[in-house]
Amino acid sequence: MRKSAKREERPASRIAMIGILAVVASLALIVSYRSSSLREKCRDYQQLEESLDAELKEEELRAAELSKKKDYVKTREYIIEKAREIFGLKMPDEIIVKPEN
Repeated sequence: MRKSAKREERPASRIAMIGILAVVASLALIVSYRSSSLREKCRDYQQLEESLDAELKEEELRAAELSKKKDYVKTREYIIEKAREIFGLKMPDEIIVKPEN
């Protein structure tokens, strides 16, 4: 009786082992696929971060230039320059020579 009981358990245990092996293999494939997709996302995010860092540096430079221009616009030299360009004004002691063309 014992021998027949062992013979019945062996095929069932083999089927169980094959089932467990199939589950483990499928989990390994799923984890492998997800890890590769996560690596790709990570690379994309790193590229995005680098481009945003470069854009941030450009905007910081632009902000510094605008700050300098803001200070320059408040100066007397700027006002005189714009008065000459827009209205053609001159200082009282100034002589303007225009070309004949």
